[in-house]
Amino acid sequence: MMNPGRMLVLAGVLLFPDATHAQVVEGVVISGRDSAAVPGAVVLMHRITADAGEVVDSSAADSRGRFSLSMDAADDPAALYAVAALNDGVSYFGRALHPGMELPDQYTIVVHETETIDGTLADSRISLRHVVVNPTAHGLLQITEVVDVAGVPDRALATASVVDPIWTIELPSGIQSWTPMPGGLPAEAVSLVGTRVEVRAKLPPSGMRLAFSYFRDGPDVELPVAHPTDRIEVILVGVEAKSVVGVSPGPSADLPPGSNATRFVAVGVEPGTDVGLTLQSESAPTGPVLIWVFVGLALLAAAGLSAVVARRSAH
Repeated sequence: MMNPGRMLVLAGVLLFPDATHAQVVEGVVISGRDSAAVPGAVVLMHRITADAGEVVDSSAADSRGRFSLSMDAADDPAALYAVAALNDGVSYFGRALHPGMELPDQYTIVVHETETIDGTLADSRISLRHVVVNPTAHGLLQITEVVDVAGVPDRALATASVVDPIWTIELPSGIQSWTPMPGGLPAEAVSLVGTRVEVRAKLPPSGMRLAFSYFRDGPDVELPVAHPTDRIEVILVGVEAKSVVGVSPGPSADLPPGSNATRFVAVGVEPGTDVGLTLQSESAPTGPVLIWVFVGLALLAAAGLSAVVARRSAH
C-alpha cells in the first residue's frame, strides 16, 4: 500500500520535476484575532519525504513577525516542505511547498490564542468517522477507525487540568486489544479507559485526527454516536452485511477492484442515533496489507498536511 506521504511526494515530483536549488521562504506570523504581527514566534521548516520527516531550518520571528527560512532541493528534490509557527504549544501550518514552485511574496502563517476550558469539551463535532471492518482468521472482527474532530474557529482549546481529557469518544462494549495507529494523534496523547477513548492534547482550530484499531466478537458491529457527526463511512472487507441500521449503501467506484468490499454511509448523524450492522456468518479473513488500502482511503479523503507532517516528524 502506498502511504499518503509517498503519494504526496510523488505528486510533487510530477508537478515540479526540475527543482534542484535552494529557495528562501520569506514570511510573517500574524494573529488571527487582529492580524497583528506575532514577534518572537518560533518558526520551523519541515521537510517531509516518503519515509521520514524532520525539521531542517528554524528561526524566530522578528519584531515585525517576519522570518526567513530556506528549503534545499539538493537534499531531496522530491520532498515536500511546510512551515509551522508555534504558539502556546500548538503548531500552525502554512501552505504546502515544493522545490521549484513559485513562492508567494509573503508566506503568511496565522496563529490563534488558546482558550482554557473546565472539563471535557462536550459540544464538539465529528466531521468524518471512517470505519473499516474485516474478519480475522481467529474469528474476531478487526475494526479500524479514523476519526476527524472539528476544531473551534479562531482559537485553540486546552483543559484547565492535565487530568481532564479535552475530548472523548465512546466505543462498543466487548472490545479487545485497542491500539493507536499511525496517521492520528501521537500514542501518548490518547488512551482507552473502559470503552471510552480519551484525548489529552490541545485542540487546534483546524481540528485533530484519531486513528486506532481494536478487535471484538461478531456478528454485530455497533457504533455509539455521542457527537454530531457530518459523515459516517463504514467499509466491510471480506464480509457482507445481513442487516443495517442508520446507514445506507454508499458509492463503490473508488474501492479497489476485486477487494470484496462494500461501503455504507450516513450523513448528518445526531447524537443518540442507532448506527450498526449485523454481518453474515460467512466471511473471508483479510490480510493487513489490504486493510491499509482502505485506511489509506480515509487518510487521503480528509487529509490535512498537518496530519502528515505530525506523523512524519514524530519519527
